[in-house]
Parts: sequence; structure tokens; C-alpha cells
Amino acid sequence: MTATLAGVAVGVVAFATPSVAPGTGTDFEESAVSQTSTLTEPTEPTAQDEAETSAFRLGFFTQVHGREGQSARETYAELIDTVVAAEELGYQSVWVGQHHFGKDRLASPLVLFAALAERTSTIELGTAVTVLPLEDPVRLAEDAATLHALAGDRINLGIGAGGGDGDSFIAFGHDLEDRRRLFDEKLAVLHALFDGESLTGDDEPRRLYPPAPGLRDRLWHSVGTPERAAAAARSGDGLLIGTFADHALHDQRAKIDAYRAEWERTRSQTGRQARIGALRFTYVGESRETIEQQVADELAAFREFADSYKPDLAPLDTHQYLRRVTRYGTVTDVLGDLRDDPALLGQVTHFLPTVGLYPAAGDGTPGADLDIRRLEQFAVEIAPALGWVRQQ
Repeated sequence: MTATLAGVAVGVVAFATPSVAPGTGTDFEESAVSQTSTLTEPTEPTAQDEAETSAFRLGFFTQVHGREGQSARETYAELIDTVVAAEELGYQSVWVGQHHFGKDRLASPLVLFAALAERTSTIELGTAVTVLPLEDPVRLAEDAATLHALAGDRINLGIGAGGGDGDSFIAFGHDLEDRRRLFDEKLAVLHALFDGESLTGDDEPRRLYPPAPGLRDRLWHSVGTPERAAAAARSGDGLLIGTFADHALHDQRAKIDAYRAEWERTRSQTGRQARIGALRFTYVGESRETIEQQVADELAAFREFADSYKPDLAPLDTHQYLRRVTRYGTVTDVLGDLRDDPALLGQVTHFLPTVGLYPAAGDGTPGADLDIRRLEQFAVEIAPALGWVRQQ
């Protein structure tokens, strides 16, 4: 790839973190910044990290949100072309969201992955996340196993209880209040199938075909509490963090700490490595002020939902809100934000940025998360400065 990011200025503004009172901060709050040196000490590198001499594996995340007037076919075709380009740029994974009944969204990511598997050869394909309570776990396991075989063992299955897709539960015949019980019950079925167990006993065994033992190490949980993060560790699964509403220190770091502690307690003797993936909303532009003006109208429309979903966001003005939930500005600004993030460097094994601000800032950056130029800039100017080393 030789294209450059035309029209996006690379600034030299120095990053400085403002001092603010806890609970009203503009990014990680003063308490988070003051603790960064102790909170983000690098963990022991995994064998994979040592082999790659890289601080993390680099992927990217997209909600597959089409531009205004773009058909589903056009949106999916653009996504496929973007993933092909991302693989050429060295990205090691792509992760897509699943949303039911939403305009310009993706309901069936594994179907899309079948098309991606034909156009790519090395980039891993992950869901972030599949709403497990709404799935038949046997069919999900069969579809994932078939796709895993077709793609050459490149599927990651991120799963969640679906709090962000709550309006869809009634259409599937479920009560939203049952989502965690349904998640746990269906997760047990997935574990059994990927472990090669029979669902009907040994007399007339019914086991997953094709066998996909590798998928057992490619399950990831998106969770709402540290307790659920610990449960993911006990089950030997990975952890996904980074929803826009979760505070990097008080929410995300708490989940990481609970996950790591439980992994050490219950999994340290297995020889398997803890897996933690972090999503981040990033956006490079001429300046923070310019970006704030760009997204102001769309963000104002989105804030009603965001503030009701996470009430502690409500008192924040536009600047404070964006500093809290996104990493935006010049390249220097974004790098500074990411380096100061208490739930990122030294804490995660997989970094999964999106290069647009949807949905964290409403639809103020349409199409940015599939912009190949922006993905190139992140892979060339930002990720290496954070310690990522591209595989040859």
C-alpha cells in the first residue's frame, strides 16, 4: 500500500492532561493519570509476544455502519475491500459488531466472514460481539466450526449477553432480564461442543462436526462487571473491553484486574495465556477543536441515548465527553491519549481500534471506520509508536 492520507493534517500539538475532579473528568480523570506509572507496568510477555517482539497484536473494529444512502450490498462490499487492504497493511485481525433489526448494521457476521475468508489468507476474523442469548448454541457452534475450517483456523468468536441490543430480545421470544442466565447456559453448550463432548451421552454420541478444538481458545467475553470478567477467566476464555461508556480506569481497568487475578488463581498452571482485547474509538484530524465542530450536531442527537445509558456522562460538555470516551485530535494527541490510557499498553494482548467515532460520537464521522487511508495511517504512524511490530 502506497496511498497517503490526503486531507488529514498531522499536527505537532503536545499532549497535556488537564486536572479535573473525579467523576467530571475530561479523559481518565486526575486520579488515573497520577497512577499511570504504577497501573500500567508491563506484564510478562507471552511466548507469542516474544516471538513477534511486539507489544500487542493489532486488529481493527467496525460496527459496519453504512453511509447515508448506501445499500447493504455496497456497505458489505466496502467492508470486504477494506479488510483485504488491512491485511496488506499488516493488521492481524478484524472485529465486527452484530446488531439485529438496525438500519445500516450487520445481523449475520459469520455469513459475511465466509465471503471474507475467500478474499483473505492471514487476517483473523472476529465478532465483537455475537449476542449469545439470542443464538441457538448448537447452530452457532456448527456455523463457527464450518467457517473456521473454510478460513484456515482464523475465526475468533466474541460473545456477550446483549445489553446493548436489548430491544431485539422480544423479537426472539426472550426477556431481556434473562440475558445473563441464557448466556451462561448457552456458553456451557459452546464449551462442551468445542471440547469435543457429546451432548447426548456416549451411547448415541452427538459431537460437533467438523471438530474445532481450536475455537475453545478463540472464545472471548464482553462483560459488564469485574465479576463477569473473573468468570471469563475461570472458563479459560478471553476478555474484550472498550465499550464507549466504560471509563478506562474505573470500569475497564477494574475488569482487567479481576480477570488477571482469577486467571492467575485458576489457570496459571494450564500453560495457556490470558487474552485481553481492547477496543478504542480513535480519530485523527487537524485539531481537537476542528473535530469537535465536525461532530457537534450528530453528537448532540446521540447524547440523549448516551446520557441515559451512562448517566455520569450527562454533565459533560462536548469537549469533556469526547475526551472521556474517544481518543481524537492530531496524531500527537491520539498517541498521548493512548499512552496515558490505564487499561491499554502493558495490560492487553490485542489492540482493536476503530478509526472512526461511530457510535461514540453519533454519526459525526460517517464511513471513517472503513477508510483505508485512516487504517494505513494508524498502522504506519500510531501503532508502531506504541510498540507494535508488523509481522513479516
